[in-house]
Amino acid sequence: MLAVLYASLAALSYGASDYSGAVAAKNTDSTLVTVAAQAASLATLALILVLFPEDQRALVDLAWGALGGLAAAVGLVAFYRALAIGPMSTAASTTSLLSAVVPVVVGLALGERPGTITMVGVAVAIPAGVLVSVGGTVFRRERIALSPREHVTSRRGEGETRALSIVAGLCFGLFFIALSRVSPDAGLFPLVGARGASITALALFITLRKGWAPIAGDSRRSIVVAGVLDCAANSCYLLALGEGSFVWVAAITSMSPVSTVLLARIRLHELMTRTQILGIAGAILAVVLVSVGAEL
Repeated sequence: MLAVLYASLAALSYGASDYSGAVAAKNTDSTLVTVAAQAASLATLALILVLFPEDQRALVDLAWGALGGLAAAVGLVAFYRALAIGPMSTAASTTSLLSAVVPVVVGLALGERPGTITMVGVAVAIPAGVLVSVGGTVFRRERIALSPREHVTSRRGEGETRALSIVAGLCFGLFFIALSRVSPDAGLFPLVGARGASITALALFITLRKGWAPIAGDSRRSIVVAGVLDCAANSCYLLALGEGSFVWVAAITSMSPVSTVLLARIRLHELMTRTQILGIAGAILAVVLVSVGAEL
């Protein structure tokens, strides 16, 4: 039961971090927001490790964390690019689906066998996250005559979006997998490697494209909040892995869009679609099923 709580808190924190990052990105480039938020996350992590030092600091755990961090950095760049060229519904749904399915498949391949009720909860959790992700994306196809060349360009854009979304989903899934391979006694130490690697990769990307720019003053608070919540989410995810099965911990954690949508509804008064409400109901059902299954 404790693992379910940690995984649920990880999902809520990831989603809240994404919301804060999105608010900050309204006035500042999204890649700059990401690298700054991850720097805030690393600073928060450093403070925690100073106050509560870890007993075990194995190089292999740091390496697994770094691998996950690099995957996350590549995934973020690909995901933002996919959202930019659209359609956004393709980017959101594909990324959400793969980031949930990949860890589950790998966990099962490695021999984990959760109970029947738990697996039903996992099966409900995956589409729930997809429904919440894609439910708020509304786009219309204008009824205008397109030339053959415009049709080809449109198809190429959709193809590129799909390819980038697949890359993003696989990378986010790899992040969850990499953190699941660290030693049970590693504590939060692997996150140092994860954040160090992702910040380095993103900073290099920004430098190569000459994208460094001042961060807007009204974005700084949201960036710090996003970073602190990101650190909390990663910490809860590792704690959940120490108490429960990777398969269902990853599935529950992947439902982070739920808290993003709820915060948008509460803070920005955005309306939720029926699809999103159905997805949120599915997420609640998934947590209940996994909780029951974990106790049996």
